[in-house]
Amino acid sequence: MRPIVLALLAAVVTAAPVLAADSGTPPVARRDDVVENVFGKTLHDPYRWMEGEHNAEFQAWLAAQGDDTRTKLDALPTLDAWLRALKASGTSAVIHRMQRVAGGRMFFILQTGKGSGTLMVRDADGRERALLDPATLQGQGGSPSITNYSPSPDGRKVAVNVDRGGNEITRVDVLDVASGKASEVDAVEPVWGEFDVHWLPDGTGFTYTQMAPPNERTGGDPLQDMRLRVHRLGTPTSNDPVLLRAGTGPGASASFPVPSNRFPTVEFPAGSRWALGTASGAQNESAFCVTPREEATKPSAAWRCIATPDDKVVGAALHGDTLYLISTREHSNGEVLSLDLSKKDAGLRDAKPVTRLRDDEIIVGLTLSDAQTLAPARDALYLKVSVNGIDGVRRIDYATGRMDAVRMPLAGTASLLRANDAEDGFLLELRGWTAPPKSWRYEPCTRTMKSLGQDEASPADYGMIDVTETDMVSKDGTRIPLTILHRKDAKLDGSHRAIVFGYGSYGLTLQPSFKPVRMEWVKKGNVFAYAHVRGGGEKGEAWHLAGKGANKHKGVEDFVAAVGRLSDLGYSRPQRTALISGSAGGLLVGGAVTAYPDAFGAAIFLVPILNPVRLMHAPNGANQIGEMGDPRKAEDFPAILAMDPYQQIRPHGTYPAMMFLVGLNDSRVSPWQTGKFVAKIRAQNESGKPVWIRTDANGGHGIQSSLGAEASQWADIYAFLDAQLPVSSDDVRRPSE
Repeated sequence: MRPIVLALLAAVVTAAPVLAADSGTPPVARRDDVVENVFGKTLHDPYRWMEGEHNAEFQAWLAAQGDDTRTKLDALPTLDAWLRALKASGTSAVIHRMQRVAGGRMFFILQTGKGSGTLMVRDADGRERALLDPATLQGQGGSPSITNYSPSPDGRKVAVNVDRGGNEITRVDVLDVASGKASEVDAVEPVWGEFDVHWLPDGTGFTYTQMAPPNERTGGDPLQDMRLRVHRLGTPTSNDPVLLRAGTGPGASASFPVPSNRFPTVEFPAGSRWALGTASGAQNESAFCVTPREEATKPSAAWRCIATPDDKVVGAALHGDTLYLISTREHSNGEVLSLDLSKKDAGLRDAKPVTRLRDDEIIVGLTLSDAQTLAPARDALYLKVSVNGIDGVRRIDYATGRMDAVRMPLAGTASLLRANDAEDGFLLELRGWTAPPKSWRYEPCTRTMKSLGQDEASPADYGMIDVTETDMVSKDGTRIPLTILHRKDAKLDGSHRAIVFGYGSYGLTLQPSFKPVRMEWVKKGNVFAYAHVRGGGEKGEAWHLAGKGANKHKGVEDFVAAVGRLSDLGYSRPQRTALISGSAGGLLVGGAVTAYPDAFGAAIFLVPILNPVRLMHAPNGANQIGEMGDPRKAEDFPAILAMDPYQQIRPHGTYPAMMFLVGLNDSRVSPWQTGKFVAKIRAQNESGKPVWIRTDANGGHGIQSSLGAEASQWADIYAFLDAQLPVSSDDVRRPSE
């Protein structure tokens, strides 16, 4: 997400907007109502025919929608200026990310405007060279990109996950670091892109989490029934034994049962005789089990399971005979516990608090950054602690348990915190809302931070932008944090267009993040705000639970309250404000559209979940049960129905302008969720406002988009909002044409 703007844009953006109605005739979806009674509720589903992953009729309809929207977007008067501006910055950006150290080398991804990222290595002598540029790979299925990688303990080999077309289904190749050549016998696939391999301590092989064959997936869901295998370098991958299996069948462990919708992994920490097994999914809590590491590579291993998701343990790390755990059972903000595994039958009940933190310090909550919360290094355990969005690091001595604060080089949020348990210290990167990332390596022997020489340069001067941290009062009286990016010289007369971004799921915290593509919006006199709604993790696990399940509507109320707060403060007006979210945040923005359609001027949906009642009929659906509930259960169904935007669309609605962005290769959220919602709301919408679907044939869920693709996406969004959000009082009163 990187931009720059040309002087021409200032004149174009401040011109009178075109309050666009839905001109043209996008393909109309046929209606074939399916009526069913579910736990006493009668549900109508007129567009169920769109479901299914190989649905030719729906794919043709969606392609026609994308073509129609592309034509309309290309006709918008400010699009060309936004494209030139955002692409100019994208091609000049140089980003270093995903830094790792091993064997005296540092590995990282180098991303410029020309691709999704090249794997690089910095040798001990300081020289840097490319190991893998995915653009050089041949094959079918879309543009390749690196989703993850893992260097061997000695830094001599690296296993790299590469997908195609953004689908996140990867092949893992093992590269020789000295030559850059890939092994011809050690490639494994298919592996979900999030899962890097875990090397054996001697570097002779690794464990990997493999997706099940298509005919062995529960409900056909590619993210169910995964298997954990071990591969020995130089041996046929077809012989790799199954160590753990999600679900039932050959390879399932009696001592470490893994539900079909969880993902098994095993890692082998240096300096410990234990292996750590994890069964994780789309929720903060996981299951954690241990076994002697020489046993862990045997299918017959007997595991000692320490915690299940019900135990409220959200993280774990091993050093020696000590298992460190992050628990939210007693403290919503999290606490660190330690457990002595050398004691026979030691369990969670025997774990002891390591140290107590202040009430305002938070150590739980999901973020989208590359930051470990527990980062075990050779010299000590490092703990990330957040206070009001500013991150700090605590050093916990393995021998004494003493905790000391590491002096931070500047106030910011950690976009990188990584340690290697075979190396001393850690890697750190800090950033702010308007401050580009700066990176260091902490050297404990001198207690100093040494620059990595990879600080990100700002593509433009953003000195005119200020950040205001405030709060707002939601419908039930709860005060909700709100971050507002605006020009320092902004007049508080309500004249500015505004975007409010929120998420509100999984305990995800919206932390300071340097996003020039968004600051360019602000630089031109607009406002970009972040609503830290309930369902996120900004105030610990209690904040997450306050917007989860039956409380989902509270996050929606928080989101809408942000619109009113911007108006009260004089930054904007409701008619000039757009809401934006995506993925699970589709429930947030979809809930706002269906419950409060007159409270704001437009909505942008990014690869959204919009029909959770049909959760179990979508790939990756079962994985979401921990966060959203199980629609097959009577006790969960009412809350899921209440949060389902598709089911909450009502006849004769007057809905705001909307645009939906869909990656046709998305393996996380099925495009039919967008298709069904759009078809239904168009059939009921009486406002005349546009409801468009923007498709990307070369994109997935947007996890590793190129900077160029990102610039094009935001140019389309800004041009659409220029056309839909009025800027003057006369425009506010003017009806859509």
